[in-house]
Amino acid sequence: MDSNLILCIDIGGTHITAAVLDRQSMSLHKGALAHEQVDSQGTRENILLEWDRAIAGVLHRAGGKMQAVFVSIPGPFDYEQGICLMDGMHKYQSLLHMDVKSYFADRYGFRPERVFFFNDALAFLLGEVYHYRWRDKTVVGLTLGTGLGSALYSPLELKDLNYGSADFRDGIAEDYISTRGVLDFLSTQTDYRFKNVKEVVQVMGKEKERTAAFTFLTDALLDFIRMYIRPLNPDVIVLGGSIAKAHELFLKELEQEQSIPVKIASMDEMNLFLGMASTWNLND
Repeated sequence: MDSNLILCIDIGGTHITAAVLDRQSMSLHKGALAHEQVDSQGTRENILLEWDRAIAGVLHRAGGKMQAVFVSIPGPFDYEQGICLMDGMHKYQSLLHMDVKSYFADRYGFRPERVFFFNDALAFLLGEVYHYRWRDKTVVGLTLGTGLGSALYSPLELKDLNYGSADFRDGIAEDYISTRGVLDFLSTQTDYRFKNVKEVVQVMGKEKERTAAFTFLTDALLDFIRMYIRPLNPDVIVLGGSIAKAHELFLKELEQEQSIPVKIASMDEMNLFLGMASTWNLND
């Protein structure tokens, strides 16, 4: 029955993924899933064209009317009004002050009050809570990648913690716990210039640098958890993002040196969509 269809969109710094879910069965509808690369530093026209390839494609495949739209997007963003506030973030500058909610409503015929926006760290956390069935737990989600995302879930509360910009050591947490933080540290240890953390993990003959990099990251994570996460008294911490894929290089020590259980994210993009969709009552 088409009245259960929900469009879910994940907008990142380099990509857009769109899917249509059947809210009743909580499953992908007619294989309606699309990925597109996005040049987030491009013109507004080009960005919207790249978004449209994914969105229009899944809507065409699904073939029914959408009852709600859920969008995961990085901040700064006015999630209530649907206004882009990204300024000086090296992404989506051309969308600054754009009313994205009205654009989606007008472009695709959605009801504006049924277009919902989520901070990307919150959407990630909702997906993991859904996947691991943590509805009754207090969970902190941390995404370790280009930046440091942080969010809190409990049965009574859901919020973006925004701890990436929290005071930490000689700067902010993201200066240390991120791709940039790891690569900046390595630049003080070696003349070799790594392009990303994946290269740190995979390049042959760089075992010393790899060990130093993940010791640096683990120490920073431990300090950060003691300062900011321990006071929240969570039942579990879930780690996602590209750096978490290298968890075999730091997870064991992270668990040994502090008492909060740490879980690695499912790494399944569908869970992010299912998590957002699970927050909505079809009768709302």
